[in-house]
Amino acid sequence: MKATPQHQSQLIDLQLIDTALMSARHRLATLPEREQITAIHARLATSAAELAIVEAELADAAIDLRRSELEVEQVSDRIAKDEARLASGSASPKELEQLQHEVGTLSKRKSELEDLELEIMMRYDAVKTRVDELRNDEIGLQKLELELNIRLENGITEIEKEIAEKELERRSLVPQIDPTLVELYEKIRASNAGVGAALLLGNSCGGCHLAINAIEIERIKTLDVEEVLRCEECRRILVRI
Repeated sequence: MKATPQHQSQLIDLQLIDTALMSARHRLATLPEREQITAIHARLATSAAELAIVEAELADAAIDLRRSELEVEQVSDRIAKDEARLASGSASPKELEQLQHEVGTLSKRKSELEDLELEIMMRYDAVKTRVDELRNDEIGLQKLELELNIRLENGITEIEKEIAEKELERRSLVPQIDPTLVELYEKIRASNAGVGAALLLGNSCGGCHLAINAIEIERIKTLDVEEVLRCEECRRILVRI
């Protein structure tokens, strides 16, 4: 097959455009923000599940704390009433003795209840701290997701603009090249990782980067400049500089 040196040179220009398009489309599909947003969604889901559990624990702790506070208040009221009767001196000696015994028992009970109340309060505070941490984390993740979405949209817009420009260049260039050469190029490109043409660099193929044997190099030197070369290894079109 033959093609003018100009058309062969333009084929390299076309390859450069196609390589740029492949790179841009790959970058578009693998923008890091996509993976980061997915990771944030996973973290938000995990956090929401934990938050639901911890908020239930907080509600239970709040009920336990209120119940404990009421029990302490009830015992305190009983002690206050008994002490008031003791102070009044209106009770009989036997009643006074019973009241004193009851006050002692109630005071002990109050101390136990206050210790329990303190434990519940500490548990409540610990759970509330965890709830606050999870809520703050959620707010932070949502803010980060918003920022990432903005960056993602900007990245998509920028790359899509680049793709549109390269596609316009391609549509302008293809009609200038021999259709038969373009057809061969497209066929090779489809089965060679998007690379259909490469430069002959010294004695190496710019496509597969393998050295061409000396005999083949000498043969190439004898060929007409319009002869379309093919790499013996990767079968890509080779364009002489």
